[in-house]
Amino acid sequence: MSNLLEQSILMTLGAAAITKEVAESVVGELVKRGQMTSDEGRQAVDEVIDKTKGEARSLRSRFDETLQKNLQDLGLAPKQQLEDLQLKVAQLEHRISLLESGRNSEPEPDDDTGETGNNKKSKKKSKG
Repeated sequence: MSNLLEQSILMTLGAAAITKEVAESVVGELVKRGQMTSDEGRQAVDEVIDKTKGEARSLRSRFDETLQKNLQDLGLAPKQQLEDLQLKVAQLEHRISLLESGRNSEPEPDDDTGETGNNKKSKKKSKG
């Protein structure tokens, strides 16, 4: 896939170089004939180059969108999503190792009351 992208970009750049040369040649002839000033010629060439660059960006964008869609259709996750998952796994592994080593001295709440298992037992004993 990257080879296709590389070829597309090289073709676009080659087209841009040819376009600039052709535009400069045409403008040079028009300036010689007096049909255009050199300032107008430079402006025309700049406009052609800007348009060519815009088309190259558009081509790159369409290629990227198509590539992302194809990867998604294949069930492959984007790089950022994989990195996020790797970070979450590392965090979970760290938390598990802390729990296993007994460093986590504060018990987790059993339910949405926020009470730990020991507090609930003592409250039940005092009520009963």
